[in-house]
Amino acid sequence: MEALHVNAFQSGIRGNMSAKGVVSVLARPELTAVVGTIIVFVFFAVFTGQAGFLTLPMTRNYLEVGAEIGIIAAPVTLLMVAGEFDLSVGSMVAASEAIMGYLAVDSGWPLPAALAAALVVATVVGTINGFLVVKTKLPSFIITLAMLFILRGAAQGGLRMLVGTSTVDGIRDATVGDPLAVLFASSIGPFSISLVWWILVTMLAAWLLEKTAFGNWIYATGGDQRAAVRLGIPVKKVKILLYIAVAVSTTLVAALDMYAINQSDANAAVGREFEVVTAAVIGGALLTGGYGSPIGSLFGALLFGMVDQGFFFTPLPDVWFMTFLGLMLLAAVLINNYARLQAMKPGGGGS
Repeated sequence: MEALHVNAFQSGIRGNMSAKGVVSVLARPELTAVVGTIIVFVFFAVFTGQAGFLTLPMTRNYLEVGAEIGIIAAPVTLLMVAGEFDLSVGSMVAASEAIMGYLAVDSGWPLPAALAAALVVATVVGTINGFLVVKTKLPSFIITLAMLFILRGAAQGGLRMLVGTSTVDGIRDATVGDPLAVLFASSIGPFSISLVWWILVTMLAAWLLEKTAFGNWIYATGGDQRAAVRLGIPVKKVKILLYIAVAVSTTLVAALDMYAINQSDANAAVGREFEVVTAAVIGGALLTGGYGSPIGSLFGALLFGMVDQGFFFTPLPDVWFMTFLGLMLLAAVLINNYARLQAMKPGGGGS
């Protein structure tokens, strides 16, 4: 009888641990993005595979789309976990392209100097965004929306004033032989090097968030800012540094984009801010802060890339793409929020 009692007791413990394990998995912010990515891939593979979705060129295309979104989405996810977000990223890509293109092609600067100049400007912009958000306590939506317009106008107006157009061609020819160009212009097999940058930036962001004290500060800042301040966490510094990281990531994307099309464009990346936020939200990030995953944003960007390229193989008119994307975003938000609330219930694995 005692043996039976012990066995039943141990079985109960295993069952309870198993239940908590399931809830813990369901509460992971990236789960929705992973499952969604698998479902979307299977859908396009089955229904549009013969039309070209499963070909190497199409795989390369949606990975490149995903990479340009995902490189920015990783630091944006950290910023969203800290309770803020940035709408100026698309314009910052364009501004970085304008700076690097003009300096490298029209002014004859070596690529390292042109890139350094763009990074300095990005750092200044990120600092201004962060400083204004923490000092004025205005919503980051308003601050970064204003910066979106400022940067877009400055990129377009500045480049037209200097060269007469909003584009600069011939970036590859102007930097031929520059060893730094290999980091942006080369390929890994049939795929663009942007895929490598995407993975590296995502892994760095995930490590920072999950394995470092700074990551704990990010969670605390977004989870309960007042409590974080009482604990001595430098909340303002955390937010400013994250805004800088986001701005720097846009410069990296700008360099990759310039070499991909051999042109810098002050009109580049229009709407990129919404694509990035979409990838982060599908990946599990909440606008309320305290919850998110750079790994989730990677899958969110991959999902976005597959839909962006694969949708046009379907019999549906192209005009339905945005509707499909909006429904997918809404579903991800509802599912992520439900899973988070379930995990926080007493006995639901959140204790």
